[in-house]
Amino acid sequence: MTFKIVGKPARLETCCKLTPADFGAIAKELGIEPVRARKIGFVAALPADKPEVVETRWNGRETSNTARVGDWIVTNLSPRRRALRDEGLLNVYVITAARFASLYEPTGASCEHGAIYRAKGEVSALPLPGGFDIMGPWGEQQTGAAGYLLLNSGEVTGSSWQAFAETYKILGQ
Repeated sequence: MTFKIVGKPARLETCCKLTPADFGAIAKELGIEPVRARKIGFVAALPADKPEVVETRWNGRETSNTARVGDWIVTNLSPRRRALRDEGLLNVYVITAARFASLYEPTGASCEHGAIYRAKGEVSALPLPGGFDIMGPWGEQQTGAAGYLLLNSGEVTGSSWQAFAETYKILGQ
């Protein structure tokens, strides 16, 4: 098994990247059905023009990733298109050049953090009230207190409870 669920409330821990099959197994072990959610917040994004280390923060440091030339450095925005911040620092992350167009579409607007995009499609989400310490698809640990495990276009990531609440709408079972 590539994961373990510890404690009450349930906390997910893994040292390996999670697969869609793992996502299903985690839901089964937790005894809950994933919920469907749609990202209602926007993102602002700029392509990286040089390699750059990007630290994602929410309730402290969540993870780190290195953007390669052409990857997208993404800033999470609220539905009102305001940048989300943690302790004054932007909530930013990296999406590879190969995945960006499949996840986001342009709105035609821009802000100080780049062109503004809206998310395409839906995600499956599992609540993790005890948080998570997982290996992100980019190969770095991602940690958070209470949050959600997300399955989005074949990749499994974590999202803090507050970031999820500010940028997603649950659609139902």
